Amino acid sequence: MSSLLSAPSTPSVRKPALEVRFGSGSASEWGRALSHVTVEAGLAPAVDVVELALASGQHAPAVAVGDTGSVSLGYAGALTAVFAGTVASVRRSIDGATRVIATNAGGALARVRVNQSYEQLSAGEIVSELAGRASVVPAAVSDGANFPFYVVDDGRSVWAHVATLARACGFVANVDTAGGLVFGPPQKTPVQKFTYGVDVLALQAARSEPSLGAVTVVGEGAAGSDGADAWNWLVHDAAGVTRTAGSGEPKRLVQDASLRSADAVQTAADGASAAARSVVITGRVVVPGAPNVTAGCTVEIAGAPDAELNGVCTVRTLRHRFAKRGGFVTTIDFGRAP
Repeated sequence: MSSLLSAPSTPSVRKPALEVRFGSGSASEWGRALSHVTVEAGLAPAVDVVELALASGQHAPAVAVGDTGSVSLGYAGALTAVFAGTVASVRRSIDGATRVIATNAGGALARVRVNQSYEQLSAGEIVSELAGRASVVPAAVSDGANFPFYVVDDGRSVWAHVATLARACGFVANVDTAGGLVFGPPQKTPVQKFTYGVDVLALQAARSEPSLGAVTVVGEGAAGSDGADAWNWLVHDAAGVTRTAGSGEPKRLVQDASLRSADAVQTAADGASAAARSVVITGRVVVPGAPNVTAGCTVEIAGAPDAELNGVCTVRTLRHRFAKRGGFVTTIDFGRAP
């Protein structure tokens, strides 16, 4: 009995904490000057952004455009890195307030536009080469579909092309909390569970009609039936590079000249169908600060009185907000299949 009485109990109150490091300012200097910090992150082609707001009258830490740094959020004794990037702008006003805006590798990739063709490479190899053009480090890049021939044009940013390649492979693309590029299949295991009545501050969800039912994708070339070297051949019958995924209405026909094999076409069709189903139910949940949640991960919502609100969801965008007055709160926009 005495051992039970003396056993430590789980603290009922957690104290939010943060650590910001940009430029030559120390973590303690930033901590004293900040009024709030906002971190917004999402899947490609969205660009992650951090806003550091310094209170009027506070001495701003030394910081300039181009300075690198990081933001860690969490609770006393347990901080988690949530962002690493570069200062994009510093805004100062006459009343003494200062706002620092930083972006990460997504911003670097969004600024680069190139004209380049690739032969006999996987999607992952193309993405890694494009990342190198923006001096972005690939953190976890999967191969995905093979492309006998693929063209990147400067009509869109490199980051937009990465998003297109991700969709063609049924992948997601985002920048991780250390600033590295992630390109691969969606995560399946939830990183955190949020329970109604325990750690859910607000919750809403909506079910919509699917944006597409049966999707038929038509590629080009004869690489699938006549070998990789036949990617540029014209085919009399497109059946060899035509595949369908999903069912029902609305039906959609997609022609993609970059898909030059039956396998690549099937992967693209499967990916488009899965992506459409993954947002049949969309919603937003607001929870106490959850620094482990990242764009592209999955979370579980449980215990809500309406079953439509519960389930395993994919995080599409999120916002961490840490304020001296409002505390630490995370807003998650999610999608899931019915």
